[in-house]
Amino acid sequence: MEAKPKKLPLSLQSFEQLVTEGAIYVDKTKYIYELLKLGFGSYFLSRPRRFGKSLLVSTLEAIFRNKKELFKDLWIYRSDYVWQEFPVIKFDMSAINKDTAEQLKIGLVNAVAENAKSYDLDLEIFTPELMFKNLILELKKKYNSQVIILIDEYDSPIIKHINNPVIADQNRSILHDFYSIIKSEGANLRFVFLTGVSKFAKTSIFSGLNNLINISMQEKYSALLGLTQEELEKYFPEHINSVAEKHSLSLKETLEKIKFWYNGYRFSESKIKVYNPFSTLSLLEAEKFTNYWFETGTPTYLIELIKKDKPDISEYETEIFLTREDLSSYDIASIPLAPVLFDTGYLTIKGYEAKYDTDVYSLGYPNFEVKSSFIKILLKDFTLPPNEVESYISKIEKCIKAADIEAFIALLKSFFAAIPYELIPKKDLNEKYFQLIFYLLMRVSSFRVNAEERTNTGRIDLVLETNTDIYLFELKVDASAEAALRQIKEKRYYEKYLYTASNKVSENSTTDKIVHLVGINLSLIERNITEWLIERV
Repeated sequence: MEAKPKKLPLSLQSFEQLVTEGAIYVDKTKYIYELLKLGFGSYFLSRPRRFGKSLLVSTLEAIFRNKKELFKDLWIYRSDYVWQEFPVIKFDMSAINKDTAEQLKIGLVNAVAENAKSYDLDLEIFTPELMFKNLILELKKKYNSQVIILIDEYDSPIIKHINNPVIADQNRSILHDFYSIIKSEGANLRFVFLTGVSKFAKTSIFSGLNNLINISMQEKYSALLGLTQEELEKYFPEHINSVAEKHSLSLKETLEKIKFWYNGYRFSESKIKVYNPFSTLSLLEAEKFTNYWFETGTPTYLIELIKKDKPDISEYETEIFLTREDLSSYDIASIPLAPVLFDTGYLTIKGYEAKYDTDVYSLGYPNFEVKSSFIKILLKDFTLPPNEVESYISKIEKCIKAADIEAFIALLKSFFAAIPYELIPKKDLNEKYFQLIFYLLMRVSSFRVNAEERTNTGRIDLVLETNTDIYLFELKVDASAEAALRQIKEKRYYEKYLYTASNKVSENSTTDKIVHLVGINLSLIERNITEWLIERV
């Protein structure tokens, strides 16, 4: 009888439970050994949500509690690591009540008390930071040993209120006082490890913790979390073959499709890319290619930041350039959108270059799951519910495939008319809003789409390409469709596509691609398309 594949470690955040239940553990202990080989230190790691941070913290806890036998099949078991038991203090900040500053204080007090109780210690109730200090001192005294501090999702009490500056700052102040104990009791601490999503400036939370080493973008830890291509193929061959069989694909085709959907995360100058572990494991479990990571929820604060920042979303299709300093940290009082999108996993490193002693990174979407889902989320928050958007997209695709531009424009007019009034900006309503909606709607279609496409004479608002046609769109607001069309013709935007159009659809086809020039005018008063013109080249 053929053996069943081992259980997938989906949603298992306890290392001990994962091992005892016989689930697959992708051996990351060689990277962990690099952290531990000095025997001491304070480290911080930032990664997107659902990327395995909690499992990593749990693995560290098992090592420091000297549960060596759990690691007997792993790399670190065979290494020269010196196993030793230490008292461990662990906090999961995501599990602590932080709706108000007062509740956060109570939650921290309870968390410290729970840690003390696990070591049969009974602490007097004081402020959270004083209890934290007393716990360290009591553990040091009881075990005559330095103490381990593990803090998971350190920034959760701030992230939850990022759009409420008052509560966010109150929680920041509480955490500042709480985490300051790590500095004051440094002599009694052996190893400190914190994880989180954001990289808030040390001056705002970790004041004085100059010895806290941020390993988030260090090359040697670029694959500490996530799945490399080698790991995917080594640990999950049976599951991959099962996906291939279900979808009638070859192994090569299956691997390429998994890569297209879920790979692409890069966290350092190294070109090592990793898969989103949650999405990849969800695929292997359900054997269906779809959006998993986004189904767990997109942080509301991100949508609010986007609305506030009003970025040109189409730029994310090409390149956004940021320096290492931009990506290293930011402050609660002024949160920049692009670094936050990087930290939260919506953008990732696409390229790196050292310019004039400055590290410059280009950012973009990591994979298809992120790109398509992010755009759909924006459409939902700027326009209509997902089911209605999907209906429009399906109809629009049929019109484009049939080259029925009149029906296509009619659908666009219907779409704009259906957007609830309260979702349309009351202030600063301009062509950028309409261009954004138009771009997002086209971008989630199955066609090749580029916005603000560069030519030698300027930028085309939007280019949409099918296997048979190329459409060049120019949008005007409170002008005329004639003016929009005239701009395309006067600047000869179409010349860039004449060579493409002269190519056959396929080697056996006698049909050339047709280039369509489409000028559209929208009205700020009517908040809709008022006229349009089209010509063929």
